[in-house]
Amino acid sequence: MTVGRAHVGGHITLLFSIQASSPDALEQGSRGCGLSVSHGVEIIATATADGEGRVNLVGDAPDELLFATVVEELSVLLPEVAKTDWNIEHRAELPTSQGFGLSASAALATALAMQRALGEQENEVAKAVHCAHLVERSLSGGLGDVAAIHAGGVDLRIEAGCPSFEGGLGGPGAVLSWYRDIPLVVCWRATASRHTSGYIDDENWQSRISESGELALEPLFATTWDANSWHALLDASADFAADSGLLDDANRHDLLMMVGGALASSALIDAGLIARLCMLGESAVIFPSDLDGECQEGWQQRLVDALRARGLGAMATTTSSNPLEL
Repeated sequence: MTVGRAHVGGHITLLFSIQASSPDALEQGSRGCGLSVSHGVEIIATATADGEGRVNLVGDAPDELLFATVVEELSVLLPEVAKTDWNIEHRAELPTSQGFGLSASAALATALAMQRALGEQENEVAKAVHCAHLVERSLSGGLGDVAAIHAGGVDLRIEAGCPSFEGGLGGPGAVLSWYRDIPLVVCWRATASRHTSGYIDDENWQSRISESGELALEPLFATTWDANSWHALLDASADFAADSGLLDDANRHDLLMMVGGALASSALIDAGLIARLCMLGESAVIFPSDLDGECQEGWQQRLVDALRARGLGAMATTTSSNPLEL
């Protein structure tokens, strides 16, 4: 038996537009903005024996479908994957289906871990990104999380699709990014959230999201994408949440009110912090409104405690410049 390991951070989308009309899945995706985060998914893949690509899943993954689809897509690039049976151990550091990009993280980490278990690491990142993007589109998962995680940092996805690589891998996707070490708190409702497909496969939601997303992206495309864009991103993400109707769907407005209450009870209401929704979960992210300002020491843990006291899940994390941990 041979073992491969990979840890891939998650991704939070703050605003986006849907670009999924192409018949080629590598050209499908989204334009938008978000943050890569350090917490995500760890995968330990064990190649158990010669076989038929069967997957034995252990850990906290919701089901085997994503991993079976990784085997299917990765075996096109690396046939040995489908000639091997696999034990896959999945460890999630954030909840699934809550807007943290964990299906993309899991697909990427699984594709990387399988290649490492087989000792096939030439172009491992290109193959993993190509495969994970196809898995996400096959399962109507995230539209731009794979491309954003590949870029890391604070991303602006200017062209939809899988990023391009040598050797005919990938698609036309293009992402700009910049990085600052930004402390974050993420929070979520304990109840299960609607799957991403419930929005992106619905024509009405697709239209509302895309129109609002493109409108919100206009001022961001007109700027130089660097840390000086932070305030413009905060404004655009708030406009997108309201204009798209997502703020009022699934009681997300009430969630932000709960975050405001937690900030007040922890004496952080005037601490220079701001909350934004994570798309498309029932979740939010709280971060400094001014990247050059000073935040109160210990603010993350104080806020996590206050959020948990209100029955929300919560965790302190940070942005990641290298969520693939290469």
